[in-house]
Amino acid sequence: MNLLGHPLFSSFWLIQVLDVALITYIVWLLLRAIWGQPVMRVIVAIVLVWGVSVLLNFIGFYSIGFITGKLASVSIFALIVIFSQEVKTILTRFGRYLSEIRFFDFKHDHEEQTKISSIEAVLETCNYLREFSYGGLMIFVRNESIDAHCTDPFHFENIPATAGFLESFLTPPGPYHDGAIVIHNNKIIMARAILELAELSVDTVSLGTRHRAAKGIVNKTDALVVIVSEETGRFRLAYDGKLTSSYNMETLRKNLYQLMRAVNEKETNEK
Repeated sequence: MNLLGHPLFSSFWLIQVLDVALITYIVWLLLRAIWGQPVMRVIVAIVLVWGVSVLLNFIGFYSIGFITGKLASVSIFALIVIFSQEVKTILTRFGRYLSEIRFFDFKHDHEEQTKISSIEAVLETCNYLREFSYGGLMIFVRNESIDAHCTDPFHFENIPATAGFLESFLTPPGPYHDGAIVIHNNKIIMARAILELAELSVDTVSLGTRHRAAKGIVNKTDALVVIVSEETGRFRLAYDGKLTSSYNMETLRKNLYQLMRAVNEKETNEK
């Protein structure tokens, strides 16, 4: 059986199938990146205008069809200018996905014991903050730098991320308790980092400043943020643009280890 002059089971049709599959996958990645964002509505409107243009040309309304077609083309460039920040966010999310699948990642993974040490320090600090009714933000830097999103922080180089240091930094009325503590490679690299707040929306209007700050940083980077509420003592995590519901210590520990991709050696030994 031949289609377009080529056998149905031939290299030509295999390449065509792979071509369509690749395009479908790219479109799926783009839709996943913009789904639920304001830019999605504009893109739908542009597609509708383009569809109307094709229909008008088909039924003979060539002038208005030509105009609507050009309008759709110009709108694509206007879309890039108007939603430049959203375009940057989409590219960041796409880069984050490539990082997740280890695309061109030649870096060695951090030693698991290093991850475990900093996670355990943060968990111990969370218990301390809850016990004394203090609030706190602690940020794990993963693959993307967050420097551009932190205002006037104190920078450090060789301070280990231990519970003792974290607790001393976050205890008021010290000079570092406002803002966030930033942890990278088992070191405290920043304290009193003031973060950009997430924009007010249906999802954020009921949030306090600390939680809006956490939501703001994870909207723009792949950071993982641990939040301790000063009012309720509850624990929450923020990552990948999401803010979780409240956790107890057990669920906080489980999700932290999972998100940091570290193996909890204690649980393994107990099993």
